Amino acid sequence: MEGHPFGSVVPYCLDRRGRPIVLISEIAQHTKNMAFDPRACLTVLAGGEDVQASARLSVLARATRVEDGLEDVAERYSRHFPSSRAYHQAHDFVFTRLEPVRLRWIGGFGDIRWIDPQEFLVENPFDRGQESAIVQHMNDDHAETMRGYCRSLAGLPVGEDDHVAMAGIDAEGFDLLVGEKLVRLAFPEPVATPAEARQRLVALAR
Repeated sequence: MEGHPFGSVVPYCLDRRGRPIVLISEIAQHTKNMAFDPRACLTVLAGGEDVQASARLSVLARATRVEDGLEDVAERYSRHFPSSRAYHQAHDFVFTRLEPVRLRWIGGFGDIRWIDPQEFLVENPFDRGQESAIVQHMNDDHAETMRGYCRSLAGLPVGEDDHVAMAGIDAEGFDLLVGEKLVRLAFPEPVATPAEARQRLVALAR
């Protein structure tokens, strides 16, 4: 349907420059559409029962296949979506980066504006090795602490036997995988080093 927008639903995570990454099949209609015209839009909802009242962000972007840093992207994505490992191994699934061109923010009545990418993108201060080390340490040694984060900071009724794992960490916060649900927790202030991240994580635990 040349010239018509085409909607789909996809999970995503961010690369180290804060750009959305999606894993899509080459035989999917949306992938074929982006191959024909790489202009795309990713709309993210904050959640809530009233969709109209929920904050949302539309990321107008250009879609390109990930080639640089592919292993890093694949590792980070699979931590957020463990079931994707099987898809990534299939030959017809490819990682695609959405390079923001402009963003439209709707936070509520009167809180509507356009945002340029340089205002929005926040680079991850941790390289692949640093992030992996933090994530592994938390998952190996601090499972109960992360359950506490879920109960105290996210209001989730997480029990002692529920599986909680850290999926990623960046300047502004970290992502926890609670069963199959991703939970985002923000730092009170951005961090820039592993030492600062440790201090924030300890403070949140306290």
